[in-house]
Amino acid sequence: MYAFAVSTDINASPARVWRALCDPAEVVQWDVGVCAALDAPPDYPQPGQHVRWRCRHGVFRILHDRPQEVVRERKLRSLLRVGAFYFDETYTLAARGGGCRLTAALEVRLPLGVIGWAFERLYLGPHTRATVQASLDAIKRHCEADPDRTLRDDA
Repeated sequence: MYAFAVSTDINASPARVWRALCDPAEVVQWDVGVCAALDAPPDYPQPGQHVRWRCRHGVFRILHDRPQEVVRERKLRSLLRVGAFYFDETYTLAARGGGCRLTAALEVRLPLGVIGWAFERLYLGPHTRATVQASLDAIKRHCEADPDRTLRDDA
């Protein structure tokens, strides 16, 4: 297993960032890895759901997302699978000044014994870390470009 955490401070409310993180129509606008939610129910995310996302790149084009823990505007933990690769992903949001801090913590696994361990350490883990950092940078740009969207949409 390869584990890491990355964070970014976003000049938008936790409610705004939560919406960008969880609304499939918004996720595809900022997420560097996915281009469509294939079967997300209207109440996504909820524990026990299984949602498939179409990936933009790579050999494996379907990401399986199984939310495990959902605390609105605070925490989203999901088990993800792409091909033979497994990810335990937890997003946490914390109010910070007039905005929030978004942290992504991941555990990356390729269950292939010593070969899987070496691949996790030398390629998959570092590559996933760089991809997650790019995603956090993208959600930051997305939310800061329109920080009041949640307020307008809820009105």
